[in-house]
Amino acid sequence: MPDELAEHLDALKRDDCYRVDAVLKQSPYETTERVFFKGENESELGPFVRKLIDREAGIGSAYESIRAAQRAGRRFRHLPRIIDCYEAGPCLVVVMEHIGGETLADVVYRCDASVALACDVFPRLCDAVAELHEGFPAPIIHRDLKPSNVMLSRDSMTIIDFGIARAYKEESDEDTRRFGTRAYAPPEQFGFGQTDVRSDVYALGMLLYFCLTERTPDAKARAAGFADPRIPESFRQVIAKAAAFDPQNRYASA
Repeated sequence: MPDELAEHLDALKRDDCYRVDAVLKQSPYETTERVFFKGENESELGPFVRKLIDREAGIGSAYESIRAAQRAGRRFRHLPRIIDCYEAGPCLVVVMEHIGGETLADVVYRCDASVALACDVFPRLCDAVAELHEGFPAPIIHRDLKPSNVMLSRDSMTIIDFGIARAYKEESDEDTRRFGTRAYAPPEQFGFGQTDVRSDVYALGMLLYFCLTERTPDAKARAAGFADPRIPESFRQVIAKAAAFDPQNRYASA
């Protein structure tokens, strides 16, 4: 009991160090805030992003894995720096750097979809996802790759929002039931088996389709084999293989 009380008081002290500037996103399981660190003499540092994640929802563990790897000296080009992770009552609290720039959705809408844009963005996006899959003892599967979870600036690309990300477990038959965004999530994420690196490969195929068409992929696009006047045949074949219904038929890695 004394240890639990000490941890609770420590969590309260850490929470009090931050001023909430805005609530960026809210769901039944997670609240995302923009915060500033309050220093002495009323000085402030920031902004930072703080997430309050309901522990009972079974999400958020990827933030702890990324934090542990960064504290051990790992440097990632495409993942945000996690500043703090701690327990506060029923919540996991995660404080991380605030990523500037535009989302991939914003960039595609501003620049218009094109082969040139896809050739610029997509190889870097594959490298970013490969960091998640290859930079940890067990691959971290993002499970919610979509245009709003990719941040771009002139010099960088960063993947964000690891709330439903999970480490791959070889002995598991299925996932925790957090579904992600239907247009970009593979069939196995909806109860047909365990997600693995090929599940994120599926989402990458959908993101390539978006970069080339400025459209969210849907059942009609799949039924057409992803054929579209804006998509060269060689690119269409890449999308179709990445987004194959059976994971065995997809690319084996990002």
